[in-house]
Amino acid sequence: MIVPGRYSRTRRDTAISLFCITTMNPLEELMKTTTHALPALVLAAVVMGSVACSPTTEAPAVETSTAETPADDTASSAAAAPTTAPSAAPTAQTSAGAGMSESAAAAPAEEAVITIADFEYQMPESIAPGAEVTVINEDDAPHTVTAKGEGEFNVEAGPGETVTFTAPEKAGEYEVICTYHPQMSGMLVIG
Repeated sequence: MIVPGRYSRTRRDTAISLFCITTMNPLEELMKTTTHALPALVLAAVVMGSVACSPTTEAPAVETSTAETPADDTASSAAAAPTTAPSAAPTAQTSAGAGMSESAAAAPAEEAVITIADFEYQMPESIAPGAEVTVINEDDAPHTVTAKGEGEFNVEAGPGETVTFTAPEKAGEYEVICTYHPQMSGMLVIG
């Protein structure tokens, strides 16, 4: 019985609404799957790409650093040979010192080496006035050995470089800083 003013569903209306529900559900499910699948695919591609590229990126870095060391040693063989020989065998330094002047032979080479490692100066106890000082930078950053105040010396050593400078002729204590890293400081004693 049909009551006027009330909505009644016929079989046809029910069939159409069921058809719409069943056809919309797979479409909605497909949209949900696509919505979630696309970010998952992108994430998987990023992870696969980073995993696939990481060993290739790391391996040349190790080879490059190994290759740079011999290149630096070859390029600065004149500076590297004197610093290596004294620390390995003091006798070799004495025989090499025979050809040098009296003042250079009097001061052991070990006292004229400043090593920079881990952003710190490793200074000898004292250096003879006018001696040649070798600076070895073992860090991956550039550093300077700069006399604070008086300006008696200022030398820059790039990452992994070895450089030399002449110590001041005037005996005394010289405060040393790195102009790139002001927290680095030390005391160089001449005399």
